Amino acid sequence: MKIRDTGTGIQLYDFTAAEAYRIACKIEREGIRFYQLLMEKTADAAVQELVTRLRDAEEEHLKIFGRLLEGAGEKPGQLEDEDLLDSVDDAIFIITENQVAAGDFGQALQLGIIIEKRSLAFYLEVEKHTESSEGKSALRTIIDEERKHWEDLKQLVN
Repeated sequence: MKIRDTGTGIQLYDFTAAEAYRIACKIEREGIRFYQLLMEKTADAAVQELVTRLRDAEEEHLKIFGRLLEGAGEKPGQLEDEDLLDSVDDAIFIITENQVAAGDFGQALQLGIIIEKRSLAFYLEVEKHTESSEGKSALRTIIDEERKHWEDLKQLVN
């Protein structure tokens, strides 16, 4: 898979459905980890409730992509192509505990907004190239939810 961040979006090319689903699984695992770290940074009950809901949604997305990966003929626990995943990590989806821990809560929320926006861009691009109706349907659902996550985080910042 080749990925290019154009500054206004993401372009994907030369990839299989299985590659896209493996990357999506990694994105969702990173999202779960990010929201767990964010939950630890706030004592506000309303914010914790929202962040818990976002984390739980990412866990559901991970299950969906696991099923799609199985449908593409691979096992979700199968050894992943680390070079592919590392290149995606370096290019687009870097999330470090230090970024969340070092900054204040507002900075962590800003990072969450960026992550959700990039995830959304990735899924929109994957959807364009997905041939299976099951894959398109699952992606559409996840895209709608990721868009809502992005809006929810923006509301917290404002």
